[in-house]
Amino acid sequence: MYWSILLGFIAIWYDDILASESAYDIRGQIAISNDPGWQTRTLISANFGEYYGYAQQNGSFVIPNVKPGSYIVEVLNPNYIIPPVRVEISSKSSGRIRARKVDYVQPNEVMLVKYPLTFRVTDRTNFFEKRETWHITDVFSSPMVPMLLLPVFFMLVLPKIKDMQDPETKKELEDASKMMSNPQMPDMSDMLTSLLGGTKKPKKSSSSKIRR
Repeated sequence: MYWSILLGFIAIWYDDILASESAYDIRGQIAISNDPGWQTRTLISANFGEYYGYAQQNGSFVIPNVKPGSYIVEVLNPNYIIPPVRVEISSKSSGRIRARKVDYVQPNEVMLVKYPLTFRVTDRTNFFEKRETWHITDVFSSPMVPMLLLPVFFMLVLPKIKDMQDPETKKELEDASKMMSNPQMPDMSDMLTSLLGGTKKPKKSSSSKIRR
């Protein structure tokens, strides 16, 4: 029984030795300027906290004892936005490390970056939205403005355009308007009957008949 327990401890110890031999370090540099003490607020994470490291005073960092595999390395700082990098550690090529950009839209697209890693700030973190300001151009972008301007256009501009027309065209428009306003226009049914060759309906006399 004692021998089996001793062999178990030896096997565990041997596995730990093999695991430590196949572990590697991820190294890099963080470029942040004009912000004293940013190192104390920065954490470097691999695979969302599975492995992590800390930034030194000169901006360098080391994530120790990382096993072969693929990892997303992120620089976490509350004041800055820094793009992550994917790091691949090969188990067949004696721990060869390759780094490439992380593209969530096209994950199959490979864009290699230099190793050791170099992280740069792309933007500062905005915790509040910028207050919107009013501009005169906002009035014209409103959908109510065309609805208000079109009636004004029809009332003011169209009469002037009508006065500038050719006299003959103006006269034809006036004649057409008079014909439309004439109450003694022929009945449409009579016009259709005459065109189709039918008999014309007798018109009723407007004067009342005198009874004898």
